[in-house]
This record gives sequence, structure tokens and C-alpha cells, in this order.
Amino acid sequence: MIGQLIGGAASIAGSMIGGRRRREEQKRANAEFAAQKQAFQDFTFTNPFRGLENVAEDLTINQDAAQFQAQQTDAALAQSLQAATLTGGAPGGAQAIAQAALRSKAGISADIARQEQANMAARVNQQAKLQQLEAQGEEDIQSQQYLQQGELLNMASARKVAADQARATATEQLVGGIGQMAQGAGGIFGL
Repeated sequence: MIGQLIGGAASIAGSMIGGRRRREEQKRANAEFAAQKQAFQDFTFTNPFRGLENVAEDLTINQDAAQFQAQQTDAALAQSLQAATLTGGAPGGAQAIAQAALRSKAGISADIARQEQANMAARVNQQAKLQQLEAQGEEDIQSQQYLQQGELLNMASARKVAADQARATATEQLVGGIGQMAQGAGGIFGL
């Protein structure tokens, strides 16, 4: 009976020792849990690839090379025409020279058109790549940040559960100690 009184008193004392610390920890754990829960709800996802610039957008064609080639062709044809005139060449020779000049200019135009077509293809390919990166980036960043925020919420939840359990255990000790003391007192006083 006296043992029950002593055991009950020890149980009550054990539940009270650190009680303030447990209540403060529970209060901090509850506040952290509420803050993490709110952060989880308010989380905004962003995409680091949004707004990238198409680097192929400003590609140009090399007109210097085309102009140089045209000048060289014109000079060579002018020399040929001058030589034909000086030597009394046939009238068909001048026409052949003019046709050669036209073919050369057509080749230069074709080269410029090929460069323009290559630049357009590069622009389109780069734009498609940017769109793919933007979409992939959107998915990746959302997944990573969602997992991070979920992990923070889980850690805060575990802390809250531990603090709640510590308080519940202390309360059980207090109630158990009071019960033990009541039984011991009942035995002593014949109740």
C-alpha cells in the first residue's frame, strides 16, 4: 500500500518533470506543421526554361561572298567580251558571254536561296527545341519542388506526432500515478 503511494507519487513526479518543455515542443511542432501545411497549399510552380530566346532567330546569309563572286564573274565576262570585240569575234560570242553571265548570277541566287532555307530550318529546329525544353522544364521543376515540399510536410508531421505522443505519455503517467496513489490511500484508510 505504501509502495503504491510511493509508486504513484513517482509516476506523478515523472509526468511533471519536463512537462513545460514537452508543451513548448508541442506548441513549436504544431506551429511548424501549420506553416508547412500552408506553404504546401500555397506553393507556386515556375519554369526556368520559359522565355528562352531562339538563338537561330537572327541568322543571316553571307551576301559578301555572293557579291564577291558576282563581281569576279562580271569582271571575267567583261574581259571575255572585250577580247571578243577586239579580235572581231562573232556576234554569237557576245550572246554566249551574256548567257554565261546569267547562269553565273542564277547560281549566286540559288546559293543565297539555299542559305536562306538553311537558316529557316535552323530557326524552326531551334524553336522546336526551346518548346520541348520549356515543357520538360515545367514538368521537372514541378515534380522536384512538389517532392521537396511534401518531404518538408512529412518531417513537420512526424515532429508534431512525436510531440503529441510525448504529451499523451506524460498525461497517462500523471493519471496512472494518481490512480496508484488513490489505491494506496484506499488500502491504508480501509476504503
